[in-house]
Amino acid sequence: MNQRNRRISELISREVSSIMQLEMRDQRFRAVTVTHVQMSPDLGFAKIYFTCAGTPEEIKSTGKALNHAKGYFRSVLSERIEMKYIPDLKFFFDENLAEAEKLDRLFEEIKK
Repeated sequence: MNQRNRRISELISREVSSIMQLEMRDQRFRAVTVTHVQMSPDLGFAKIYFTCAGTPEEIKSTGKALNHAKGYFRSVLSERIEMKYIPDLKFFFDENLAEAEKLDRLFEEIKK
C-alpha cells in the first residue's frame, strides 16, 4: 500500500469511527471498533474491518446494519473528506482479532 492510500485509509477509519460513536442512532454501533481499512489501488472501494462483542448472531446483525447504513456513511464522509470520489464501503467482521483473543485464552488456560 502506498503512502497516499495509507493516509486515506487512516482518515476513513478515523471518520467512520467518529460517525459511529457520535452520530448514529443505532446503539449497536457504539460498541463497534474499526480495526483497519483496506483501500483498493484506485481508491474506489474501501473494506472496513470492525470488531464488536456479542454472539455470532449479534455480530452478523451488526455487520448487516453497518452495510445497510453505508450510504449514510458515504454521504457524511463526502462532507468531511475532500476527495473527487468517495469510495464504495463494505464492512467486514475482523476475524483475526477474534482468533487472537481465542489464542490468548488458550495460552492462559495452559499456564494454569
